[in-house]
Amino acid sequence: MESYIKEFIPHDPTLGLFVDPDIPPKKVQNALKDYAKKVHRRDVVALYDATLLGSGKDGALFLADRIVFQNNDLQPSYEVKYDDLVEIELKKKMMGGRTIELMVNRGRATINLELDFSGKAKAAPYVERFLQEAMHRVTEIEIMAKRPKRNRANSGTDVGAVEDALFDLVNKGLLSQDDYRKMIQAIQ
Repeated sequence: MESYIKEFIPHDPTLGLFVDPDIPPKKVQNALKDYAKKVHRRDVVALYDATLLGSGKDGALFLADRIVFQNNDLQPSYEVKYDDLVEIELKKKMMGGRTIELMVNRGRATINLELDFSGKAKAAPYVERFLQEAMHRVTEIEIMAKRPKRNRANSGTDVGAVEDALFDLVNKGLLSQDDYRKMIQAIQ
């Protein structure tokens, strides 16, 4: 998942987006102290700084398995595993800001959370695209894990072996999710 974070979230300080290893230490420290107390620095792959003054005390941390975020000090912080994402929608706000609405599976219930991009609306599409990819990638991994291994003794093209090889390339970050889907459709 780290390769997906680095592929879809650009390092662009003007948008409040920072990708490891170029995340300013003070921003990460402030995020860890303020809203992500259970996160270790070594696990942070990217950071979204939602603050106007650049302190990093509000925003989001992207880790290999989850996102941890807080919109402001008046709201609680949230931790969402990528495999708990059910639906993601980018929405415009009245004053030009944007939000990403997250539908999250919580056991037998589904809850709605909102990640606010009021101050840095141009960062929202990058984060939304990454979260969409993360959600779909987790779903495809679950499908692949449940799929029975095919018999490789047959002569001719072994479709199962090709699918497995493509899946391995996706896991290694060498093949994009879109290309994976297209190639799977082509061989079926």
